[in-house]
Amino acid sequence: MPLVTGQGTRPGDVGERAFDQGDEPDVRQWQLQRRCALSPRQFGACFLVLAGVSAAVALFFWTLGAPFVTLFAGLEVLALGAAFACHALHAADGERLQVRGGILLIEGRHGLRQYQDSLDLALLRVAEGAGGLIELRARGRCVRVGGQAPAAQRRQVLAELRQLVLQPVAPGRGRT
Repeated sequence: MPLVTGQGTRPGDVGERAFDQGDEPDVRQWQLQRRCALSPRQFGACFLVLAGVSAAVALFFWTLGAPFVTLFAGLEVLALGAAFACHALHAADGERLQVRGGILLIEGRHGLRQYQDSLDLALLRVAEGAGGLIELRARGRCVRVGGQAPAAQRRQVLAELRQLVLQPVAPGRGRT
């Protein structure tokens, strides 16, 4: 049974195909991602309600003979839309770590940028870095993960990765 911590996996997550578990029972994975309080549908509805209230206020003042309020309400809705778009762009930021066949696969997303990396588990060193990030080092490379995850989740994943690194390597299989 795979060990899944954090939020687990959801359909549509970044790299769903790259992390398909298939028939491998010994796959371990972690999801390091912030939790969003609103679903995308709720988030969109919130924006529409706020824009509707602003439009209603603008229309009210338009009927009272103050057309400039409409201009400022329009600017307000544009600024609100920009802020909501920026938030939506980064709502899925985070990393997914997976151990498969002696390799630690790392896939992450930050805005529109997606990245992948892999580190040899036999040479892996795990440490807590600046700001509580998890530092993964192997062969002179350092990958920092966990910037979007809550501190408690990062500590839990850090402890589990340290335990994993301490496990003996099975002949021909690597650590799993």
